[in-house]
Amino acid sequence: MLGVINYLRGQVEVEIEGAFPERFFNLCSQRGVAFWDLKRLDDARLRARMHLFGYRRAQECAGQALCTLTLIRRRGAPVLWRYFKKRSALLVGALAGVAALLFLSRFVWEFEVLGNRAVESDAILRHLAELGVKPGVYGPSVDIETVKNEMLLRVGELSWLTVNIRGSRAVVEVRERAPKPEVRPDVPCNVVAARDGVVTRVETLAGAPQVAPGQTVTRGQLLVSGVVDSQRVGARFLRAQARVFARVWYDMTAVTPLQTAEKHYTGRVAKRRTLVVAGYRTKISVLGFKFFKKYDKVIKTSTLRLPFGGALPVSLVTETFREYTTRTVSRDREAAAALLREALKRRLAAAFGEEGAALKAGFFETESTSALRVRLLAECEEQVAVQVPFG
Repeated sequence: MLGVINYLRGQVEVEIEGAFPERFFNLCSQRGVAFWDLKRLDDARLRARMHLFGYRRAQECAGQALCTLTLIRRRGAPVLWRYFKKRSALLVGALAGVAALLFLSRFVWEFEVLGNRAVESDAILRHLAELGVKPGVYGPSVDIETVKNEMLLRVGELSWLTVNIRGSRAVVEVRERAPKPEVRPDVPCNVVAARDGVVTRVETLAGAPQVAPGQTVTRGQLLVSGVVDSQRVGARFLRAQARVFARVWYDMTAVTPLQTAEKHYTGRVAKRRTLVVAGYRTKISVLGFKFFKKYDKVIKTSTLRLPFGGALPVSLVTETFREYTTRTVSRDREAAAALLREALKRRLAAAFGEEGAALKAGFFETESTSALRVRLLAECEEQVAVQVPFG
């Protein structure tokens, strides 16, 4: 706060040189001339700051102390006022610019969505735009309660929503509904095998087991029956439930070429710049990137912001095009084989799922003139039981 007051009152930075510069500051203190940021440059020179209106009295003190007072810099609101007073057109332009910035800051130009996971941010912003809450909307005119109620009706996955407008930026905070629990209909069904294998263990929750550990089963074979005989009521139809684990075997193959195309940048770069004002795009430079046969494109957007952080509807989009050529290079065989083995491991893990495990695995490599082939033979244990309704 003191710095703001000093800026409004105006201040100067001065340098005092003399045999006894301390006498100068003693006289200033006696006459009420405030000074601060005192720094010693050497034995005969000191530097300090003081108010603009006290500078004339400080000159008198310097003469009495037999010192030389040198003005280094003027700063503050009075200095700016004198500068603009002589240049009225510049003052009017500056005031008009400040007024325009203050006016534009009342409009919302930037949106951010927080708290969403399942619902995409683009979908939320699209629904808001249909309700009129979009870039360029006048902030005070947005009825938050109406927007909230309409959005909850439009987006059923949301349980709560609010829009917090801070200057030219709007933060949309949402809460998503908890997913409904899966309701399984009580339909009689059997448990059958999803794959061929050798049963290792059977965990029956409901139904009559039809297999035992050590028995070989084939795909579609009945594992647990949903028909249970009872001496009192006879046959009963149940929804059979069980977890049946079996040893299964996989045979997977992956192939990769030993020669591949590699990018080589030529060093030629072209840029295209586009000025975007309130959604309207204007190209301000067009270069000859179209002459590039192959290129990478990198897009960078720079948004004009106010000093306090708010965004303005003015941005510069710079597209950078880097030309490249391709050349055929030979891949390292060991590195290519390692990549194929890792890819096969991921495929195997996805095949037997979270409840399964690999018991044994072996890789076999074969190489041709242009490709490398890796074969995976694996023995795994996995859960093979699936429910099938009575047909």
